[in-house]
Parts: sequence; structure tokens; C-alpha cells
Amino acid sequence: MKAAVAQVKLYYEIDANLITISKYISLASKEDIDILCFPECNITGYARDFTIVDQDEIKETLNIIQKQVTNNCVNVIVGAPYFERRKRFNSAIVLLTNGKRHIYHKINLTSSDEAYFKKGKEPLIFRVDDAKFGVLICRDQNDSMLAHEYKILGAEAIFILSAHFYEPLEAIRKLNKNRALPIARAVENQLWVLKANAVGSTNEKNSLGGSLIVDPEGFVVREGNNINEMILSYEISKGDEQE
Repeated sequence: MKAAVAQVKLYYEIDANLITISKYISLASKEDIDILCFPECNITGYARDFTIVDQDEIKETLNIIQKQVTNNCVNVIVGAPYFERRKRFNSAIVLLTNGKRHIYHKINLTSSDEAYFKKGKEPLIFRVDDAKFGVLICRDQNDSMLAHEYKILGAEAIFILSAHFYEPLEAIRKLNKNRALPIARAVENQLWVLKANAVGSTNEKNSLGGSLIVDPEGFVVREGNNINEMILSYEISKGDEQE
């Protein structure tokens, strides 16, 4: 299976983000990618006021993306604020080519998250063909027990949606940490970790990319730079996991 992450810029305008999403789904289809993961809150942008986001617009945007997912035969994971039972969550929405959807709510919230979002409670396992995947969002990568729970549940790979926006100096200082944690989660659990991080600036904060694909032995097989948008892809398999 060819799995990939999209390292992209995030905007406050949903229409602008939708253009980016559409572009990279089309590129993924041309590269015969089976599943593509975008960064945290890539539908709305991350460093922003989430109380003014129109949930109906998010739902309509998800429907538009779903049509492209089906037409292009690429399974996709996108990030967005999402209401459920009148509560707003920081969520990852899995859109499958067969029309099914799965939703994961971020469990380990940052202080800025807590101003807008409720805490998620459960991990998410979903299938694409014979492969089982788990999902984490940004600070969830710090939680070794959550990653291990995915291993117990039978996941062969974990996708991490991130938007590491910090003040400029802090963004540089945290580069090594945010690179090391996905590698640690891969090695501890002997599974693939694929991390999609945002790149660029918003609201005077920077996100320095560095998206990763890490194999079960901890080798970084694909890595993004700190400046450009891009797709990182790799053929992953159970056979690789057991080597």
C-alpha cells in the first residue's frame, strides 16, 4: 500500500484550504497513492478563533472532499473543528473511497486547544483493504500509552496530523523534539508512523514542516523540509514491519 502525508500551508479561509486539498488529492491520484493524510485543522487553519467557524461550511466542505476522494480513488484524512453532541472537538476525519467516514477527536489538548475544544476519549482504528490504521493529532504524539494502545488494537501504522505553530524562536527550539517523538513511537511499538505537519506562517507564528514517514525500526524513510509544500509517500507493508 502506498501511503502519504501532505505538508501544506494553512489559511483562515476554508475556500483557500479546499483549493490546496483538492490539488494534493489530484497529485496523489496521479502518483497511485492509496491514502493521504493532511495536517491538523487543515480545513480551517489552526492558530485562529474557532468560535467563528461555520460548522455548516465545514460539513459542506467535507462533502466536496468526499466526492473527490471517491472520484480519484484516494482515501484521505483531513483535520477540522467538528461538533458532536453540541460539543466542539479538534478532529481528524477519515474519508474513504467507499463513502464511509470515521472521526477521531484529539485527546491530549494544548492550553490553546482547551479554550475551544472538548477532550476526546477514544482511539480510532480504521481499515483500508487489509491494513489497519490509527490516528493521533499533534500533542497526542507525546502520549506513549495511547500509541501503544493502537499497537494492541492491531494497527500497522499511525497517522499524526500536526500544526506546530509557535513563536519563531520556539519553533526552531522544538524542531528536534517534534522530530524525535514520532520516531520513538515507531520504535516502541514496531509500527509505521506517518506525520503530516503544516508549513508556513500564520498570526505571527511559524510551523516549520519537517513531516515524516518512519518505518517500524525507527528509520526516517521520507522527510520534508522546513519551507515548502510537498507530498511524502512510501510503500508500506506488513512484510516491512516484520523485517
